[in-house]
Amino acid sequence: MRNKIPSLSILKAIASLRAMLKEMLAKDLELRRITKTASLLLMSGISPSNIPQKIIDRCKNEQNSDGGWVAITDTIWNIVFLSLYNKDMHQHIIDNGIKYLQANTNKGGLWGRSSRDMSRITVSGLLLAMIPQLQKQCYLQKIEELWKSEINSITYKAAYTLMAFASSKYIPHDTTIISDTISWLSMNQRQDGSFAPWKEHPVASDVYCTSIAILGLLQYKDMVSIDLFKKTLKWLEDNQLKNGIWAFHEIEDGASWGLYALTMLNKYLGTVNE
Repeated sequence: MRNKIPSLSILKAIASLRAMLKEMLAKDLELRRITKTASLLLMSGISPSNIPQKIIDRCKNEQNSDGGWVAITDTIWNIVFLSLYNKDMHQHIIDNGIKYLQANTNKGGLWGRSSRDMSRITVSGLLLAMIPQLQKQCYLQKIEELWKSEINSITYKAAYTLMAFASSKYIPHDTTIISDTISWLSMNQRQDGSFAPWKEHPVASDVYCTSIAILGLLQYKDMVSIDLFKKTLKWLEDNQLKNGIWAFHEIEDGASWGLYALTMLNKYLGTVNE
C-alpha cells in the first residue's frame, strides 16, 4: 500500500466487516461465513488480536470426530482461518481437518460440495490456492484437466485456477494454458474495470466476480497491463457504499473479497508507482 497507510476505502471495509463479525457471532450464524470473513480480514492485514476468541472456540467445539466440519467448503475456511490466526497453537486441529479433506475427494479425485458431488473449480481451486499441505502434483494435474474441460467459460473459475497454479508454483503440462487463461480473463474485463461471469453475460458486474478475477490476474501481474488493474481499483472504490460494503447478496462475502482485492491492488500499484 502507498506509504504503508491503508486507503480510506480499505479502512471503511475493515470497520464494516469487523462489525459484521460481531453481529454474526451474536446471532450464532454458520461458522463458515464467520471464518471466511475473519480469514480475509487477516489476509488483508488486520492483527489476530482484533479477531474475537469466540471464533476459535467455535472451531474447536464444532469440529467432528472425522476431522471435518459441516462439509468441504466449511472445512477449507476453518483450516485457513486457524492457520492464519495461530497455526502452531492449532496444528492438531488443522492436521485432522486436512486428513478429512484428503479422505473426502470425489470419484474424480478432486473436491465438490461433498464427496458425492462433481468436481468444482470454485471448491478445488480455492482449496489448492489456500492450503499448501494439499498442493500435490496429482491434485494440481487434475485441476489443470478440469479447467481445460471448461476453459474460457467463467471468469471466477479461470481466476481460481490461476490462484491454484501460482500458489503452488505448478508448471502445467499444457505450456500455454496460463498465458491463454490470463489473456482470456483480461479480455473479459468490462469497460468500466469490472467483471461478471463473462463480459457479455446479461447480469450486472458484481464485487465477487470482480474481486476474484483481479486476484487471479494479480498472481501473474507481470503478464497483465497495469491499466487493467487501475481500472478495477477505480471500479471497486467507486462502487463501494458509504458504509464500506458493496451491493451483493451475501453481504459479508462480497465485502470480504472486495476488501482483499482492494488491499492487494493498493499494495501492487503502490509499489509500481514508488
